[in-house]
Amino acid sequence: MKARYFNIGVLMALFATLFTACDSDRDDNPTLGPNHTASSFVVNAPALADQYIQLSPDNAVNLTWTQPDYGVNTVVNYKVQVGLMDNGSVKWADGYLDTGFTSCNVNVSGEEIAKAICKIDGFATEDDYVDMGFREIAMRVAASIKTTSASLVEGTEILSNVVTFKHMAAYCNVPTKGVLYVIGSCCGWPEPSGSNKQTLVDGGWFVEETEIGSGLYHGVIEMPAGDLTFRFYSKLTGWGSDDDPEGSIGQQAEDKSKDYTLPHSGPCMPGKGSWSFPGFAGGKLDITVDLNNNTVKFELQ
Repeated sequence: MKARYFNIGVLMALFATLFTACDSDRDDNPTLGPNHTASSFVVNAPALADQYIQLSPDNAVNLTWTQPDYGVNTVVNYKVQVGLMDNGSVKWADGYLDTGFTSCNVNVSGEEIAKAICKIDGFATEDDYVDMGFREIAMRVAASIKTTSASLVEGTEILSNVVTFKHMAAYCNVPTKGVLYVIGSCCGWPEPSGSNKQTLVDGGWFVEETEIGSGLYHGVIEMPAGDLTFRFYSKLTGWGSDDDPEGSIGQQAEDKSKDYTLPHSGPCMPGKGSWSFPGFAGGKLDITVDLNNNTVKFELQ
């Protein structure tokens, strides 16, 4: 009997409509007390649980679940954890996937799932990677409530039940150092898209994470003379907007540049506000970006 393989990106829109979603829009900001503690919530059996799923950077897996009853009308935050079934037990990835959710009907990135599976398998570099084929992959969801400053409200985090996908295959997606691409007048303002990635890399228009997962980026870039204006992009998926910066990191959210002098140290944030250095004389610019503290430092070398 032939196994059936599915393009998950095509089918998600169809299956997402078959499940009950919850409304995550809330107008109030409640105060939680000791009586507002949910005990459980349920992840529904996935529609494609028994099908063959080849993960890729371009597909996703749909999950739906019931909303925990915290006894108040509030936004609930969800995180997905991936595990590998091993003789009836689950070997869980260390931590959750990067993308969080506030909806009960979500498409989970195939890229993030594959990365978690590679971590479970212990593949540290591309040279370590071995294709393990189709295996049974487990997932569960953690729910919690956070304050407006994104701090966890103590006592609100609970775990769902476990669901599995019987035949899921990862691909080589091992952890690597993060990259921030420099987009601006220095390189002719190319669109931050995948088609321009090689041009940006070959031109040296990027700074790299000092260690995998450190959140600290550093690099020295030869900048041309002239009015220098730039910002950073953590991913190459388009320009983004003020409301959705699409990985753009600037000195403010709004798409406006602001003049500075060198050396400069200051804040950064998700947004399209560019740094501008009028009359830049040209030379090597030492760039440090700390995404743990959301700060930048620019110095002439």
